[in-house]
Amino acid sequence: MMRVILADDHALFRQSLSALLHSQEGIAVVGEAGDGHEALRLIEATGPDVAILDISMPGPGGLEIARTVREQGWPTKVLLLTMLTGPDLVQQAMEAGAQGFLLKENTFDELMDALKALAEGATYVSRFMVSRLSSQGCSGEKSKSHLTPREQEVLQAIASGLSNKKIAKTLHISIKTVETHRTHIMQRLNIHTTADLVRYAAAHGLI
Repeated sequence: MMRVILADDHALFRQSLSALLHSQEGIAVVGEAGDGHEALRLIEATGPDVAILDISMPGPGGLEIARTVREQGWPTKVLLLTMLTGPDLVQQAMEAGAQGFLLKENTFDELMDALKALAEGATYVSRFMVSRLSSQGCSGEKSKSHLTPREQEVLQAIASGLSNKKIAKTLHISIKTVETHRTHIMQRLNIHTTADLVRYAAAHGLI
């Protein structure tokens, strides 16, 4: 059972999303908050598997809460929601420690895809934002010819939101080998964040 909390200062949106999640098998909404302070209190008190947070709300916003969760070492994974589509927000979200990034205009089905990815230990970025990042290109990028075919496969899997465990199973290699490939990919491309990996993969037609 995935335990989830919701935090958004728009009550109707929050309550509607809560009702939809309650209707899904295997998900329990264990708390709702209308501001960042209450969201932090709920995360600390209930230790949910996932906190679905609005980026902008009274008190600390989703980015700040994600940083706090990371700094405190809490196991909760953070999925950020926003109406904003600035490409820099994805990188800010990942650097803050969030594992997921969705737009409020995304479908409920995509939210469920994101929750599934987080449950498997992967990250998830809105498909719309992946498409937008691809049009922006990746600063300091090198040709994908710098990557071996296997590294390109691993990069594609990472950018698609698969966990190391799932990548290992799909490619019939060990988890340690996946981790080694990931390190080599980031070194070869001079990339330091998951957001930039996603941007690079999208720009080169790998996702």
